[in-house]
Amino acid sequence: MKYKWILYTLATLLIVSCSSYKHTESQTQEYTIVNMSGTIVEMNKDQGTNAEMQAFVDKYKGTLDAQMNEVVGITSAFMQKGRPESLLTNFTSDVMKEYGDQKIENGADVAIMNVNGHRATLPKGDITLGNLFEVYSFDNTISFLEVKGADLTKIFEANARIGGAGISSNAHLVVNDKKLKSATLDGKTIDNDKIYNVVTIDYLADGNDNMSAFRDAVSIQDTGITLRDIMIDYIREQTAQGKTITSQLDGRITIE
Repeated sequence: MKYKWILYTLATLLIVSCSSYKHTESQTQEYTIVNMSGTIVEMNKDQGTNAEMQAFVDKYKGTLDAQMNEVVGITSAFMQKGRPESLLTNFTSDVMKEYGDQKIENGADVAIMNVNGHRATLPKGDITLGNLFEVYSFDNTISFLEVKGADLTKIFEANARIGGAGISSNAHLVVNDKKLKSATLDGKTIDNDKIYNVVTIDYLADGNDNMSAFRDAVSIQDTGITLRDIMIDYIREQTAQGKTITSQLDGRITIE
């Protein structure tokens, strides 16, 4: 999680600056709370700021802002999340699939991403590091799953019930009245007995957000690499090759 440290820099500095106590096993002591009291202090704009603390924050905010304002790529269009598909969810899912193709023996069969894992939009034009931290604000990590075809169909059925979610471009779902009518991968119907390699995030691999069938996966490998990191790396690589970041609505989820 090579970019994760940026978010915690200020918090760490605050903690370190407030404590000079060095703990060792020989110094371990047990304490008991003998009294506790407190009150609610309502904060409002009339209270102003603490000048000393503001100066401390500003000192590090300048460095952080400089890092977050770095332009890492250029998009050809404004991207936002949506259902049944969207430019942003399609883009994320396709990058996840490509990552799986690179890391999984024999490649990935499909990538699946939830809509609300995207917390902001990507602007048309310059993309900054800060933009990507806003879109992928959670520290979700990439997971590789081996899933039986019957369970993968359940995932696609859940996808249909909620009106669509992120799937890679090699998948095609046809939905009617929030029910899955058909599902194919690379033009082939799902084989219930086959084991499929799925790329997703740890949050979904745990069965959250209507993806409970993932709990029956044959195997789960958490890579420890955040989704945010692979998106940043992908965009940097494309930019280094002189390419613009693109996405398209290609009918991978069709509502009848």
